[in-house]
Amino acid sequence: MGRDSRRARENGPVAFEEKHYGRVYFEGLHPHHWFRNPPRKYAERNRDALRVVAPRPSDRILELGSARGDFTFCLAEKAREVVGLDASEIALEMAEAERARRGLANICFVKGDVADLKAFGNASFDAIAAIDLVEHVDDPTLGAMLRECRRVLPPGGRLGVYTPDRAHWVERLKAHDLVLRQFPEHIAVRHAGDYERLVSEAGFAIDLLDWSVSPFPVVRWIERALAPLPLVGATFRYRILLRAVAVASPA
Repeated sequence: MGRDSRRARENGPVAFEEKHYGRVYFEGLHPHHWFRNPPRKYAERNRDALRVVAPRPSDRILELGSARGDFTFCLAEKAREVVGLDASEIALEMAEAERARRGLANICFVKGDVADLKAFGNASFDAIAAIDLVEHVDDPTLGAMLRECRRVLPPGGRLGVYTPDRAHWVERLKAHDLVLRQFPEHIAVRHAGDYERLVSEAGFAIDLLDWSVSPFPVVRWIERALAPLPLVGATFRYRILLRAVAVASPA
């Protein structure tokens, strides 16, 4: 985890740091590069994110940290209604402009804090998507977010999480500033076991816990062979895929 996450455990949640999330950041999301960011990276991201959320045609879905709406638009093809929530005015403006350009009527974007969903009533969504989000928030914020997710979901409602795995070799290099540097926005890259514990504490049961390999040419085939192995396998698991289901409160 990053310095901000360690600080948060001592002093409380770290507020949204707008300096990290300006127009340059959002315009630079999902760049293309033949090795680092080949087209398959985004196709597989959408595939895996849809898998964890498991949208249904009748669903009303909340996407937390929707940014400029890239995945929100994917969800809108599968669900009755999608609400995208983000703390950045810039991101919301970009997302709304694209929504209008596409002429989509089953999406709306709202400004808000992922840890405070007071704008939404109890059990008001069928599913929640947290895609490439949780690595951006410290532990206290994540705990509050998960509790709010449980509140706005009915029993059986789904929470889908897609995030980097701290055990993967790329994240290990970044954590020690060896060859690669961590993104300053990624203040809390965690292990899969951390999410198992946190979602359970917030009133969820794990429905799916899986992983995907990296999109990098050649490397992905090596990872695919090694990731299932005991002991060393976690080092080759690029992303965590988690679906948790809201548990009914005790009577």
